[in-house]
Amino acid sequence: MTNAGAAEQTSEPTWTIEQLRDHLQAAVDLEFWTIPFYMSAMYSIKDAGTAAYQAILSVVNQEMLHVQLAANLANAYGLSPRFAQPVYYGQHIPHLDFDLDHPDPRATFSPYSAEIGPYDQERLNTFCLIEYPMWIGTETPRGNPDVATYGSIGEFYSAVAVGAAQLKDHIRPINQVNHFARFYNHFKGMTITEAGAAGFPQVANIVTAICDQGEGRSDQGVSWTQHSVPKAYQNTADDTDPNWSHFQKFMTLWNADTYPETYEAVTSPAAGSAGHKAQLILEANFDAFLDGLDAMFSGGDPKAFMTQMFALGGNILNCWKNGAVPRFGLPIGAGVGLAAAAGRRQYPPQDRIARGLPPIRTAPRKAVVSA
Repeated sequence: MTNAGAAEQTSEPTWTIEQLRDHLQAAVDLEFWTIPFYMSAMYSIKDAGTAAYQAILSVVNQEMLHVQLAANLANAYGLSPRFAQPVYYGQHIPHLDFDLDHPDPRATFSPYSAEIGPYDQERLNTFCLIEYPMWIGTETPRGNPDVATYGSIGEFYSAVAVGAAQLKDHIRPINQVNHFARFYNHFKGMTITEAGAAGFPQVANIVTAICDQGEGRSDQGVSWTQHSVPKAYQNTADDTDPNWSHFQKFMTLWNADTYPETYEAVTSPAAGSAGHKAQLILEANFDAFLDGLDAMFSGGDPKAFMTQMFALGGNILNCWKNGAVPRFGLPIGAGVGLAAAAGRRQYPPQDRIARGLPPIRTAPRKAVVSA
């Protein structure tokens, strides 16, 4: 895959720390966006023993690792990442623009939808678009450090690597989190422990791990069909195909062209119904989970974090079993626009109080930079 304008790139642009931090927040946003999307499709499948369920589960587990890794990068460069309510609307996938890919992968993976829904052709096509490999060859990624100008996640992280290398003197080992080491016996360096230039090899290792595991890294001259996740980054605990990238797993499902039985559900169940009550429980618990993530990656120790994380799966399944499509915030429409919903918690203060949630922070968190 080649990218328009890549051949015209002759030198790396100069990045500012603000631009790099914007990219690192975008990385956290995009990695986190995939988790409710993938989980909702997975839990819509009635038989947890199917190949589709197991493949998606392995990807979800690794996306949770990627959120941790991206947040560790952000903190290392002085940004305490914020976890805002993700928005699932139309065909909007944050920070990716497939118009920039040539050939355009949507010609193959259509129809597709970025809305929460059951495991079906539209959702699987979206899975493949999200994890679509970066080009093969020697092209240089577009250097304009603009989070809205990337055609694939692989290209996005290649640009991040450029900015991170230029600004390595800013690296500080701040608020590093490591919840997943027990699943990766050979993955050394999930956190950044060195400052300045000495910490950059750790930064580069994390970026490489994210790309190799799933975000569609294509080694120079090697097709995705031949790519194998290096042993250093393989899940050694609970992945039946640890050497496969996310894209390889999804393409196996795509080529099979079969879909297991899923629950039937509606987006807006009647008020007071079991489905509506299940949605309210999920929304409240998900919002509390976001607060926990905010706290954890800003140096806190939310004791309920792991319990909250595992409870979300049961909340999502409960929605499907009660005939309701899982919902993670206010739907777009009825006066709530995409721009207004993106990047903020969507419950008004009185609703948060009614749900027993803590109040919304009134001031944006400032970047934490060590001297």
